[in-house]
Amino acid sequence: MRIDDFTYFYPERPRLLHIEQPLFERLSRDPDWVAEPKYNGSRLQLHHLDGAWFFWNRHQQLMDYRPSREIIDALDGLDLKGYWLFDGELRHHKTRGISHKIVLYDVFIREGELLLNAPFQDRRNLLAYVLRPHLLAYGGEPDAPALGMPCQYYDGWRRVFAEVTRNEEIEGLVLKNRRGRLNLGRTKAAESSWMWKVRRPSGRYQF
Repeated sequence: MRIDDFTYFYPERPRLLHIEQPLFERLSRDPDWVAEPKYNGSRLQLHHLDGAWFFWNRHQQLMDYRPSREIIDALDGLDLKGYWLFDGELRHHKTRGISHKIVLYDVFIREGELLLNAPFQDRRNLLAYVLRPHLLAYGGEPDAPALGMPCQYYDGWRRVFAEVTRNEEIEGLVLKNRRGRLNLGRTKAAESSWMWKVRRPSGRYQF
């Protein structure tokens, strides 16, 4: 499906899962599933169109955000052609000491092509390819300055959860099926069939 003009899509909502539920252990042993850290930020729908970048949130609103020179340079350095849409997180003033950083989770549109038929693993590989020049400039680390992508964990999720949530900025893990296909909304967000969110326990959430 071709999309060459600005179009807003609501990202899917991961279902909630408690770390003590049996499903957590079953998915941790399934090679079709991976875990990624969930950053405490503002959900970002990042559009690239006609050489310009547009920052929208998950409520179909243009963000009141002025990117830093480092972010602008990192994004412009990707040298993209046509219309692209990325799903990510703006890491800016939600956690003490963290500002002007972006982590990208997924690619929804590539050069005007809506990637509905591409499994998550293929979209992840595409994201890694797009970000490769920027990441290589910082030693290949996924969480590079200004712009990055989440690390992935393939096993030992209980240990990973305990380790990553020591970081104040990490809210928990998002479990993703490598075969997962996009189910984007035009009027509201859909509940995902291929993503689960495991939250750090707090007084605000049961899980």
